[in-house]
Amino acid sequence: MRSRRTLGVDLELAEELKKIARSRGMSLASYLRMLFEEVINTERSGYFAPGVLREKRVELALTKLGFSYVPLELLDAQSLTPEYAEALGVKLATVISELGINCEEVIEKISLSNGIGVLQENTVILIPSSGPKEILRRFLVGLARGSSLRISATGSLVIVRTSR
Repeated sequence: MRSRRTLGVDLELAEELKKIARSRGMSLASYLRMLFEEVINTERSGYFAPGVLREKRVELALTKLGFSYVPLELLDAQSLTPEYAEALGVKLATVISELGINCEEVIEKISLSNGIGVLQENTVILIPSSGPKEILRRFLVGLARGSSLRISATGSLVIVRTSR
């Protein structure tokens, strides 16, 4: 059995957190445990957890306005070929993994936020695109390859199998 400690929280905050936890299908205790574990992991990584949450809120708002994460190298018109984008993805997959970031999540996030992917069970289906979106799609294929994810093609669709 775990030892416990009581923490003081304003009643209004506690009630709001309880509603949030319920809306997620969780107990308040399990929601707070998960939240505290993430706060600790974030702080151990050298980040200020409240600042990270604030930044994430801004990121979500910008995503709704069409902003996206794109490696700066993909913005260089001279190196903008599908082959280069895929090679860059392979190279960056190792770095992303070394940073403790799940490449599957990166692939899902970038593909969904740019309208070039569809999630279906344990797969991300990358749909054919053109122009900059095709370059980004090939970058994601490279990330998948560099992460040793299973990849298959059906016609012009690329299917990336995830562990989720």
